[in-house]
Amino acid sequence: MQFKVYYGLVFTLAALMAGCASPSSSVLIGDARPEIPVEQVKVYLEKPANYEEIALIEATSDSSWSFGEQAKMDAVLKRLKQEAAKVGANGILLQKTGEKEGNSVYVGTGAGKYSGNLGLGVSVGKAFGLTDKTGEGIAIYVKPEDEKAVKPEQNN
Repeated sequence: MQFKVYYGLVFTLAALMAGCASPSSSVLIGDARPEIPVEQVKVYLEKPANYEEIALIEATSDSSWSFGEQAKMDAVLKRLKQEAAKVGANGILLQKTGEKEGNSVYVGTGAGKYSGNLGLGVSVGKAFGLTDKTGEGIAIYVKPEDEKAVKPEQNN
């Protein structure tokens, strides 16, 4: 009996399990606008004068390959901005930041054949002790201020 290991199937299964937990999400609470470039999104710690709420957003530094507290928080802010830009928000009203313990799950498989006997093993493990940064906010559209531009009189 010939036993073949389908590496593509094993890789696909691992990728699907890794993709189950998204590092960012949003829930619409207002009207979405057309998507904008991420660079146009600003972070606000206090409510601006004139805005409308679009979505509740959250993000983590999970799977960001960021090391160090500041790098992890930078990853969270980047992901919050990406979520806000998707719904057309030009601002984020930052509500809360924090930490959570990482929930990494590892899956492994193995197979072997010796003298006509076939063995197959599957293992599942979980890693503790790693922390991720988290952030929550409201994706907002800040309306431009009505500029009362006073044009200087032109001398002819």
